[in-house]
Amino acid sequence: MTFQEEFPELSDAAIPESADREQVLLDMLPELNYAVVTGIIKRRKALALTRSGVPVLHILVENRLKTYFDNPETVVSEIEVDAWGKLATALDEKLHPGDAILIEGRLAHRKTNDRTGGAHFKTLLRARRIQLIFNTERKA
Repeated sequence: MTFQEEFPELSDAAIPESADREQVLLDMLPELNYAVVTGIIKRRKALALTRSGVPVLHILVENRLKTYFDNPETVVSEIEVDAWGKLATALDEKLHPGDAILIEGRLAHRKTNDRTGGAHFKTLLRARRIQLIFNTERKA
């Protein structure tokens, strides 16, 4: 699927000729939230159900990235990934720690309160699609 097919509201045809194109795009961009990440599954929790019965799978993915081509330093990031509904159910038996995956989705925020009542926000990736790149062998 092309970018134009995925986000038709940002195509030239969707912007009226009389409109200030730059302003229209600036007004639309905050709604554009799309991320693609690759990494190795570091941890995963068992498939759970929300109070309303929706399946959810929580995965912790480690992503390694060299900062620059001429710099040997590697930055390691841990990314929390949530898969919901049919996606969570379909991947429950397929994903294991050590597997390499590609995740497409949107960034989301989870709010929690600590014991003192202070609010904390955590950024996570809400998966729309997860593709297995490399599967660690499982022998019964």
